[in-house]
Amino acid sequence: MQHKKPSQEPNPDRNTARLRAVAKYSGMAFQLLAACLAGVFLGRWIDKVSGVERPTWAVFLTVLFMLGALYSLYRQLLNDK
Repeated sequence: MQHKKPSQEPNPDRNTARLRAVAKYSGMAFQLLAACLAGVFLGRWIDKVSGVERPTWAVFLTVLFMLGALYSLYRQLLNDK
């Protein structure tokens, strides 16, 4: 009785699906990072132009942009079902 060895070749469909998932979720992470950085830089610019000593706009816009990005990510994840 001979035993067959399991195939050593990876399944190309499975690898493609994994690669797409990695690309999608890493893209979501970069989207969140970009939103936070946009809030920081835009807020710092507004603080500089308006002459505010504390980073009021920087903090406010960073939190606002982050919440917007999180909501967008939430909507994207709901559509994945």
